[in-house]
Amino acid sequence: MSKTLRLCIALSILPQMLIINILSKNPAWVEQYYSEALYPKISNALRFLYGWIPFSLGDLLYVTVIGYGLWWGIKNLKKLLKTPVQSILNLLSVASVLYFIFHLFWGLNYYRLPLHQKQHLNPIYTTAQLLRTTEQIIETSNAVHLKLAQDSSAVVQVPYNFDELSELAAKGYENSAKTQLIFEYKNPSQKYALWSTPLAYMGFSGYLNPLTNEAQVNWHNPKNSMPLTLAHEQAHQIGYAAENEANFIGFLVCANNTDDFFKYSGYTFALRYCLSEVYKRDQKKYIKLKERINEGILIDFEKRRALWAQYNNPLEPLFKSIYSNFLKVNAQDKGIESYSYVVGLIVGYFEAQF
Repeated sequence: MSKTLRLCIALSILPQMLIINILSKNPAWVEQYYSEALYPKISNALRFLYGWIPFSLGDLLYVTVIGYGLWWGIKNLKKLLKTPVQSILNLLSVASVLYFIFHLFWGLNYYRLPLHQKQHLNPIYTTAQLLRTTEQIIETSNAVHLKLAQDSSAVVQVPYNFDELSELAAKGYENSAKTQLIFEYKNPSQKYALWSTPLAYMGFSGYLNPLTNEAQVNWHNPKNSMPLTLAHEQAHQIGYAAENEANFIGFLVCANNTDDFFKYSGYTFALRYCLSEVYKRDQKKYIKLKERINEGILIDFEKRRALWAQYNNPLEPLFKSIYSNFLKVNAQDKGIESYSYVVGLIVGYFEAQF
């Protein structure tokens, strides 16, 4: 590749950033021309191409590229130091290409219309509305739990393997698409992350590979959380980049699934987030609400917490800080805290039912 061409590619990152800035201020454009028109074609094609592969191609791609880059850099270190301008130019060229591919294949979804506008939900809620929603979620969670466990103090045991869970999650989207066309999901592609243990130590239950559109799920996930994690990552696959929106869609898909284990996963997910918000606002109400929850559900929550606690390490806050800053750069002002903003969507959804 000629030096002139490398320079043009490297400098192209500037107009790209300008275009992204303009699009970020016009979410209706992104929604109409990218998220609802171009992106579905790209994502469906990627899942069609790579979904049939039984292992995570995206994980292998990452490791191969990073490994080769480190090997090449060490091997050519002296040359790189002698020609710093050329080295910087090469790095900028690579960054420019990756920046373009990331936004074309998935990243522009960060700038689409907020889901609450499309669903006509009010994400702003009062404490009274939060309490009313939490009470309803407790009632449903207890009922589904008792149906599955047959004992209020027993812990629900999900009987499915990963492939069965993946299939049921995809069917959940089929059910949701009958009433919510924006949740249509084709060409399923969910896989265990090959590097699940490092992900666990970083504190992540899964992620979407934007280059292959594979939903990568951490195999260390508690089994009772797995349905929600799958539905969450699938929400990213269909173009909902915001974490709170992916959480909300994951909840809806699980709650409306015909399978009771998925219902349990969805409602107990919503319960944990709502309870946490109640605790921040009124600890006395939190204690009273917690007393109404089946003992088996509370034991399940503790088992899930204990499982993740095994992977606590001093570097986890650093990894989450890096990811939080990544989210902030991509239009999620609250960073990693945006996950918990799902409560506003959940409360808005339940309030709309009343």
